[in-house]
Amino acid sequence: MPKLTIEQAHALPHPEVRQRLSTLEERLASKYGIEAKWVSDTHAEIKRTGASGSIRCAPDRVVVEIDLSFALSPVKSKVETRVREELARALTGSSDKTA
Repeated sequence: MPKLTIEQAHALPHPEVRQRLSTLEERLASKYGIEAKWVSDTHAEIKRTGASGSIRCAPDRVVVEIDLSFALSPVKSKVETRVREELARALTGSSDKTA
């Protein structure tokens, strides 16, 4: 299975990171059907049809790892670009939802 690893640096306190990720999760759930379940304060498991992975929060960055099914292999670069954009917007942009 194709695997994506996307890292986004940040300079935010942990509670702010979690708040912004929660907002992002809601948006991605409604747009793409992605479900996230936090299994600890710094680790979430994500899934949807054809993809699964995790989100890990560190003091200075967030790491998203996604395993894509072979059916989604042809759109790997598009998925990677979209996740990078959404994560960057969530963690480096304003906390307003403008998407």
